[in-house]
Amino acid sequence: LLFRILDMIVTSDIYKILFERVKDFGIKEIYDSWNPIKSELEEEAIVIVISTPISPDTYWESAFAYVNICVPDYLHEVNTVRLNEVERLAELWIRDGIVDEYDGSWYFISKSSIGIERDEGLKCSYVSVRLSFEVLNIN
Repeated sequence: LLFRILDMIVTSDIYKILFERVKDFGIKEIYDSWNPIKSELEEEAIVIVISTPISPDTYWESAFAYVNICVPDYLHEVNTVRLNEVERLAELWIRDGIVDEYDGSWYFISKSSIGIERDEGLKCSYVSVRLSFEVLNIN
């Protein structure tokens, strides 16, 4: 039983996997939905949100995750130039999907959607990348 428990991917593992992958953006501040940003944003940051529990299926277990790349306002205005740059980078980031192995389980990450949203409380806009995270469900 212990071997089976260790040989699986859970939502906190998805966070760990994405945490390592978002370092590609070169943004130092990385948050999660369990420890959110609590004040107005002064520097760019990334927030990783695992939005659904893992759903079992015959061959694949799946969940959705969001990688939100936050761009603070510039001189009290939306920084549209930087948002455009970040959205283009995010579009290329997982363009063809990623297949890899973690803790004895194979997974596939693909981009489900991408867009720009706004958070008035944090005084920032962000590029929201919705990812489909699928784990191979066979041993």
